[in-house]
Amino acid sequence: MNEKISVIICTYNGEKLVKNCINSILKQSHQNFEILCMDGGSKDKTIEMIKKYEGKDKRVRYIHNPNKLPEGKNNGKSLGFERAHGDIICFMDQDNVLQGKSVFSRVINVFRNEDNSLLGVLAGLTHDRNDSAVVRYVSLFGTDSFFAYRSMDFLRNIKKPAIENGLEVFSLTENNLSITGGNCFFYKRENLAAVGGYSQDILVVRNLVRKRINKLLVLPNATKHFAERSLWSLVKKKFFWGSAYFRKNDERFSYLPATAKEAFSFLTNLTFNLLIVPNLIYSLIIYSKTKDSIAFLYLPIAFLNTIAYGFNFLKNKLHIS
Repeated sequence: MNEKISVIICTYNGEKLVKNCINSILKQSHQNFEILCMDGGSKDKTIEMIKKYEGKDKRVRYIHNPNKLPEGKNNGKSLGFERAHGDIICFMDQDNVLQGKSVFSRVINVFRNEDNSLLGVLAGLTHDRNDSAVVRYVSLFGTDSFFAYRSMDFLRNIKKPAIENGLEVFSLTENNLSITGGNCFFYKRENLAAVGGYSQDILVVRNLVRKRINKLLVLPNATKHFAERSLWSLVKKKFFWGSAYFRKNDERFSYLPATAKEAFSFLTNLTFNLLIVPNLIYSLIIYSKTKDSIAFLYLPIAFLNTIAYGFNFLKNKLHIS
């Protein structure tokens, strides 16, 4: 079989980022794919650039995302899934760049050889000392340091996962579910169809885990995430994300604890982040593996992210405009 991969990229004002992302896809040795660029009304030259690719390669498609947002029913990723024709669905952020030419072929081999318990394949971030500080930091802790304790980007760096055929293996449970499914993630089309299509990354993962489709495989060093221009801009973005999180949204997955185990993990994380010093444990673990002093920035950034969510939580409760 020559499985087709549908890559769904939600784009917005990211001309250079999107170009690098698309180019890394076009270089893949496995060439049976389509790229659906779901644009939320970019004001720069992103749309013009995508249409140039579209004119040269019929596998690239520009699609207008009228609601602008990537997550949620009838938004970018959901609309992309409805228009996709692939056997494997990949949701890839516009600021990701695939590393090497064999990512797609390796992912396809995984799906061919795994049983029905396979939830999906996460393209693992690569840590490269030659990258900028923000890219290195994100590769070790993810983009949201408050929720790092539930982020697969972080967990795979502080744990020793089982290894099967060069891939990291995680078994997900609904209790204290790890945050994954985004960034650059591959699903079977049939699995997404079985849970009613696409809604939001973590909601899809939760619904699959409920069906005992709970094996997550991570392909190491498969992508880089160029999340922001600097660490400071990454921190500032949290104040916007925090505000967006606390807006009413019926489909929003609640990260707040629902069980005793979740409550313990949440409160431990909150305490560590506010006291700052306890997080030195995690920084030391990651520094011992990478010898990159960027690991110690986790202490202040996790603290600032916590303040951002706390500020927006109080703002929402007090109805401050």
